[in-house]
Amino acid sequence: MDPLQKSSYRFDLPESLIAAFPLEKRADARLMVIRKKSQTLEHRFVRELPSILPRASVLVANNTRVFRARLLGNRIPSSGGIHGGGSGKVEFFLLKRLGPLLWQGLIKSSAKVLPGFQFQVKTIEACVTAREDTVAGTLFTVRLSSDPIELNIGEVPLPPYIVAKRGSGPSTDELEIYNTVFAKQTGSVAAPTAGRHFTSELISELKACGMDWEEITLHVGMGTFKPVTVNDIREHQMHPEMSYLGPEIAKRLLLARQKGRPIIAIGTTSARTLEGRGRRDEHGTVQLDPGENEVNLFIHPDSRSECKHDWKWVDGLLTNFHLSESTLLMMVADFLGDLTFLKMVYQCAIEEKYRFYSYGDAMLILPE
Repeated sequence: MDPLQKSSYRFDLPESLIAAFPLEKRADARLMVIRKKSQTLEHRFVRELPSILPRASVLVANNTRVFRARLLGNRIPSSGGIHGGGSGKVEFFLLKRLGPLLWQGLIKSSAKVLPGFQFQVKTIEACVTAREDTVAGTLFTVRLSSDPIELNIGEVPLPPYIVAKRGSGPSTDELEIYNTVFAKQTGSVAAPTAGRHFTSELISELKACGMDWEEITLHVGMGTFKPVTVNDIREHQMHPEMSYLGPEIAKRLLLARQKGRPIIAIGTTSARTLEGRGRRDEHGTVQLDPGENEVNLFIHPDSRSECKHDWKWVDGLLTNFHLSESTLLMMVADFLGDLTFLKMVYQCAIEEKYRFYSYGDAMLILPE
């Protein structure tokens, strides 16, 4: 099993284990506790985290907030930039705000989309001003007549596997259900799903046990979910995603690291933000760069004999069960340090009927 080949991260998942709906109580999700050094597994629940994590742990969570990113509208007949006139359905998936009324995103349309293409979403008129071929696919820049977020007219961008299993789109209250309870910074097209398991009561209980709770931001976009299309995973390119880490938080994390306190990343996006901003100075001391910056770090096994990423900041990782052949699964493989062990963990999760993906259960990987 070659850790450099995409096929090594393939597994077959029964459709019955894809979670189409969330649990009524977030912290009731099952939790597989994995200890790396001893390679042991234990089956618990997220609500038991206060008794599982070391009391001096520092938990780092992503406080990004998902917005209604999917705009459904219709082509304006005889608009420029297309071959032929007529109307038709158009989907504009918002990815990145470039200005007050200027967005970059993906467009689905039965007609060819070129600059000058016009469409309408309810009361908003839209015009394509540019198209660009990138590692994330063809991205379009669109000027809108009004702010779609302020008007609250889009759909919640639920993952397609959830919509497919449900046979229907998001519910009227899906936005609050899909987001974490601590979501603050609007900008994501997908929820940092490991953070969904936490309630305000659970966070308070963790703090009462002597743990710290820190929040950073990474706006989840195409970088997290772009499929790997190359056989050699080293050739895959991550699309950059915007992140923010406050200077005071960076200072507290540096102090925690100096004191030897374990740092637990809540989700792969938190882990990628910390590792993407982490570095070693000329003396080999770990540093952390605060501020706003793009992150396009792809963490994966990069050798046939061992996992090589220098994990500077993350001691433990709480994460959901990920899609086959995804970059998220490859990151987890590197963090575990053993692809064979990862395959065993996922096979165990399937046999034990853990719920998979965004609304599913979780695993906690600890160093011991």
